[in-house]
Amino acid sequence: MSDLSLYTEQQLLSALRDGSEAAYEEIFRRFWTRSYNIARSKVQSHAEAEEIVQAIFFALWEKRATLYVTNLWYYLQTSVRNRVIDHIRQQVTQRKYWEYYKTFIPWQRTVTEDTVEYDNLHEALEEAVSHLPEKSREVFRLNRLEGRSVAEIAGLLQLSEKAIEYHLTKSLKQLRYHLRDFIFLTAMLTHL
Repeated sequence: MSDLSLYTEQQLLSALRDGSEAAYEEIFRRFWTRSYNIARSKVQSHAEAEEIVQAIFFALWEKRATLYVTNLWYYLQTSVRNRVIDHIRQQVTQRKYWEYYKTFIPWQRTVTEDTVEYDNLHEALEEAVSHLPEKSREVFRLNRLEGRSVAEIAGLLQLSEKAIEYHLTKSLKQLRYHLRDFIFLTAMLTHL
């Protein structure tokens, strides 16, 4: 076989179409560094530039039988430019997803944590309320859960306002005692 370093681009392309690995190696030798330098100047990363150029030369070998190029250097420059553009688009998309992740996911996590904490508190409160004496439980539910006034509850249950205030004070005291561990733990977790 003759010395491929003397071949023109057209002769190399013709030999490449015929499946000549030597022609491919000569094209690689001639154009790798120039292609790499273009990619490197655009992406500012040795590894990324190398990856882009490797992908171009791999595609050149894979498409060798169907590739009809008249100006090899122009084809390689255009390929580098297009791959760099694709690479930059991919990076921009990844950054957008990362920004979305950083802003949305932590918020979502907080909402989830808040929901879980609320459910836990609600469950603990229901448990504590169930331990109250019947009349105190009823007064507490009417006042704190339904939002009724002391006077309204007194009229509804036919008790004095003083009796309603007594039941509220008693129930709040018992609930604070019953929920003390839960409230302490929630306060500790909130400040971490």
